[in-house]
This record gives sequence, C-alpha cells and structure tokens, in this order.
Amino acid sequence: MENSRKLRIAIIGGGIGGLTCAVALKNSRDIEIDLYEQAAQITEIGAGITVWPRTWDILKSLDLEEDLLAVLPEEYSDEQKLAFEFRISDRNDGFTFHKMYARGGALCFHRQEMQTTLLKHVPETCQIHLNHRLVRCEEKEDSVKLFFKNGEEGTCDVLIAADGIHSVARELIPNGGIFYTGTQVFRGLIPKEKMQKLYPNHRTLRDPVMYAGKNQHIVVYPISGGRIINVVAFFSKLEDEGKPLDGPEIRSATTEEAVDKFSGWEEEVTQLLSSIEKPTRWVIRDLYPMETYVSRRIALVGDAAHNMTPHLGAGAGQAMEDGYILGRLFSEVGSAKWDRVLQAYNLVRHPFGNMVQRNARAQGFYYELNAPGFENIKDKGQELSPEQISILCNTITENWSWWEDDANEDLAQAVEFLNES
Repeated sequence: MENSRKLRIAIIGGGIGGLTCAVALKNSRDIEIDLYEQAAQITEIGAGITVWPRTWDILKSLDLEEDLLAVLPEEYSDEQKLAFEFRISDRNDGFTFHKMYARGGALCFHRQEMQTTLLKHVPETCQIHLNHRLVRCEEKEDSVKLFFKNGEEGTCDVLIAADGIHSVARELIPNGGIFYTGTQVFRGLIPKEKMQKLYPNHRTLRDPVMYAGKNQHIVVYPISGGRIINVVAFFSKLEDEGKPLDGPEIRSATTEEAVDKFSGWEEEVTQLLSSIEKPTRWVIRDLYPMETYVSRRIALVGDAAHNMTPHLGAGAGQAMEDGYILGRLFSEVGSAKWDRVLQAYNLVRHPFGNMVQRNARAQGFYYELNAPGFENIKDKGQELSPEQISILCNTITENWSWWEDDANEDLAQAVEFLNES
C-alpha cells in the first residue's frame, strides 16, 4: 500500500460481528471502510441472543449502552442477578438443581434489536453495499480481489470476513470444515401476554430457565423488553454426528411435533411447547477448530472463525468481541501496521474463541447427560446420584466462568504486542 492513500478495509457481512467491527473503526481516520451485505437490506433471522458481562462491557465501550438499555424490561444494575435456573425435567416430577448468577444477570435481546442499534452507530465513513453476495476472493501480494454474485468486483487491502458458517473467505485459510453435530432444535417465540393468560404461574414468565434431560434440553428466556419468551428446544442423536445431513438446514415444524418430541417431560415443559404457534426446526452444525483466524490480508470474524454450538449463549457475543478487538486495534495504531494488527488480533482472539467454542460443545453433552460420569444414564427419567448433580453444577459454573473476564485486558495485550514490534 502506498503511503499517499488510505488503507482500504472490506467487511463481508452485515451481521452482528461485521457491524460491531464497523462501529469499532469509527475513530480510524486513515481507513476507508466498505461493508458488503448479501441481502437487499440489513436484517437478522433468528430470535434471541444473550449478552454476558464481558460483552456488555464491550458494548458500553462503543457507546451503545443508552440505546440498548431502552429495550431492556427493567433498569440495569451491576448487582448479581439470576442468569439461569437449571432443572432436570425429563420426568413428571422435575426439580431445580442449580441457579447461576451473573453481574447484571442475563441481558437478552432480539437479534434485530442488537443489529438495529449497531447499524445506527456505524460511522458515515463506512460505505454499505447491499445485494453483494461474495462468491470468490483472491488474496494477492498487494491486495485482495473480491468477486460478487451480481457480477461486480472489488479490491481491498485487508478483508474482514464476517460471512458466517459458510464463509467464502475461510476457504483461503486451512480448515477442517463444518460438520453436523447430530443435534436439531425447535425454535419458537411466545408472546408473554399469551403465556400469562394460559399459565399465569409459569416460571419462564419470571426467569430464564434451562430444562435438562437425556438427549434433550430446552433453553428459555425473555427478549424484546420481556414482551416475548424465546424458546429453543434441542434434541440429539449422538450416532448422527458427522453424518451427511438428510434434508434442509431450516424448515417449518408444527406445535404437535415439538410437544411429541418431549413427551414424558414435566408438565411445565409441555405447557411451554404447546404455546408455540409456528415453530421452526433447525440443524445445529459446528466448525472444526481453526489453527488460525488470519492469513496475510484476511481476518475471520464470528462464525467464520469459530462457529459454535449455542450451549453457552456465546456465539453472538464472541462475534462482537472479534469485531471490537479488530476494529479497536486499527483505531489504536492506525493503518501503517495493518499486517501486525492481524497478527495481534489472532494472538488474543484465536485461543479465546477456540476455548469458548470447545466449552460450548462440552456444555451440551452435560445438559443432555451424555458427558463423562453419566455413562449409566441410558434413558429419560433415570435417577441421578448426588455426585452427578454436583458434576453438573460445577461444570456449568466452570464453563461459563470466562464471562466475568475483561476483554479490554486482551485488547491491551494485543496493543502491547504491536508496540513491541
């Protein structure tokens, strides 16, 4: 790159990770930003996301706090609040075995709310190009060449690939690829008003809940200011892991289908699932851990780097953390050290992202009583020993312990690396 012009950064993907990176680049004066989104408008499918303390601190650093607080159901405080109640539920007499607390509790948003807030704060210097689906890219010595489905082409100095699990840019970086985990889910949304009318004492009206059982579990939490209850019901066949997928990744389902899949579970689970009017059925995929998130001119962000199972509610948060660290590094040191910025990003984000990805996968096995120590649990409704309950409590707490760490400490470590070079 010649010193007479600005560094050209292309962000592929207008999802949460790509937009966070664009917002984090807002103070970069010597950088041109082009954000390419495949859709005709920037919007999100899916439903709820959970923001944990570590991610919330990032969003505050980006001056998003005021906008996001406006869509929360109650005033925020840093006090320890209930994050999740955990129950064993694959039986008539379900019981609570653990409660987990976090600073501020579990902050739950609809994906569209988060994306709208980020989009509002994208700097004017960022040019957004809609209807641009990347189909191929070429990494050259002096640039990255971009080829889009609409026939247009582009060139950049640095490519930030936030293009999801089926990332086109990831093909240029050695990776083991994606695989079917053997798990599928029913997703659904229930208006709180409807739930209150049908089941006024249902615990999910008050608290986030995780219902656990053999080969299945359900995660429930409120979104959209508490007006909607988000439901994700998982069911797994361990023997199907790694097998080719038979059918679409996403399809419509029926309420009866979801209720039948969880037959024999405690009554409040049946009440919950029967209240979903139009569930959808999704396949859960994972990505074999990457050996690096970067090449010389390409950095992978979010699912492109570490697509993970949703069992820690961490995918969106880790995508935002990727975008934040990368954008802040460019803002801190400018464009002159762009190649070292990518190395610094990889230095701190690669081990952390892979750790969360690994823990998320393990957590799902514990929820569904398929982890080490549960070999004797062959079917739903079997009694768990006190030792097994203790294993669940300790593992759940340990695998979520990262959320209290400060991401800005990782940023400081990366900046120190840059200053030493």
